[in-house]
Amino acid sequence: MRLLHLAKYAPPERGGMETFVRDLTVEQARQGQVVTVLCHQSRPLRPSAAERLDGVEIIRCATLCAAAFAPLSPAFGLRLRSVIRRQRPDIIHIHLPNPAVMFLGLIPRDIPLVAHWHADVQGSSSPTVRALYPAYRLFEQRCLARADRIVATSPPYLESSPTLAPWRSRCAVVPLGLDTGRYPEEDTDRPPRPLVLGVGRLTFYKGFEFLVRAAALVPEADFVIAGHGPEQRALETEIRRLDLEGRVSLPGEIADAELRRLLQAASLFCLPSIDRGEAFGVTLLEAMRYGLPLVSTAIPGSGTGWVNRDRETGRVANPADAESLARAIRDVLADPDTAGRYGEGARKRLEDAFTIDRTARTLDGIYREITKG
Repeated sequence: MRLLHLAKYAPPERGGMETFVRDLTVEQARQGQVVTVLCHQSRPLRPSAAERLDGVEIIRCATLCAAAFAPLSPAFGLRLRSVIRRQRPDIIHIHLPNPAVMFLGLIPRDIPLVAHWHADVQGSSSPTVRALYPAYRLFEQRCLARADRIVATSPPYLESSPTLAPWRSRCAVVPLGLDTGRYPEEDTDRPPRPLVLGVGRLTFYKGFEFLVRAAALVPEADFVIAGHGPEQRALETEIRRLDLEGRVSLPGEIADAELRRLLQAASLFCLPSIDRGEAFGVTLLEAMRYGLPLVSTAIPGSGTGWVNRDRETGRVANPADAESLARAIRDVLADPDTAGRYGEGARKRLEDAFTIDRTARTLDGIYREITKG
């Protein structure tokens, strides 16, 4: 089967959607599919380029700029038309949100379309996104009307999404998956003090300021928050204000090898997000791979509290509540037996529900159903 994925970005750009698209498309290529990813250059004014990585053709379109996290690429439509003409895909699989929805009118009606719903845009807490959403919504709704199948990533997100509500009969839930082979077990020294690890883009909905404030209430542990983004300076200011420079570090964006080292050195993993912009939490899966107990937040309508089951794989705290986060972290750190049980529960849940081969097989069934092949 010939598959064309339309993504916002592709690795080496970091992010949950990018990690998933890489793992999925590589797994699909392993399973014998012919796979192409059409996406955007992560930096404006770079020329379009194509390469083959791990059996997947990746075509990156030149962009002029980015507005509200969305790359703008007049070249995308031309590239899309060219790839369709050359490849004649059996399935086009678009990952949303994505400005590529503006060009879906170029897709011939006889090519089935799968819309992979990673997160709502409607209801975003970003003022810029809210201001631009009415224009984007026109294309988003056309995409959903055109899609042969809409894939949501968790039952809570599907049930709570106002945008998907009119299309629910056409939706299927397929959890995101992780390629565990990219995360080998390695010899790593554990630090002498407990280490709490957070990873993600330093942006408003991640809630890392609450993790910094929780650190002030958990003096027995050190904290690392890895990633980069617009909130870095504010986080640095908060760390200085609370006199936490010796216990809370912001190493910035880190290489995959360093991420693996930190995941194996950590005592627990914390995802302190505060709204449904955090739809699933791929970083939770990375932590589960190494048997880390989890602390996440109970965001109404998000998949994070479904991925991390309270008192089975870790603890679930109140969002935007440093004291609740601190209590959950202390509960895990205070009892090694409980922490070990949560970690084993996390590893088992990953193996049972969130491996990339399972996700790819489920999607293959959807592809065959809508192509009747």
